[in-house]
Amino acid sequence: MSFTHTLLLLLAVSAVAIADVFLKQTQSLGSMSKALMSPWMIGAIALYLFQIVFFTYLFIGGENLIYIGLMQIVLYGIIVLVAGVTIFGESLTVIQTIGALFAILGVVLLNVKLS
Repeated sequence: MSFTHTLLLLLAVSAVAIADVFLKQTQSLGSMSKALMSPWMIGAIALYLFQIVFFTYLFIGGENLIYIGLMQIVLYGIIVLVAGVTIFGESLTVIQTIGALFAILGVVLLNVKLS
């Protein structure tokens, strides 16, 4: 994967994760109608649109669906894990922490090139 494609993958995954954090911010508004009209929702929609463009570019560029999909899941998980803990004060169990470490190991293994 080229540097440009790697950067676009990181931007796409970050856009989805940040959009989800924005949606979580609407929780405090108390109703669906207020959530739909909030600036958080507008930001989330914009980020979702950006990620569609980024992923479309990657697939048109010939990237492998399996690789992109797996990387997306793992990177998204790491981003929302950090956001949940740091922004929303959520906590992790020992098992969840071990799972996150295995996910990171999975990213490393996906990038190992065997000859």
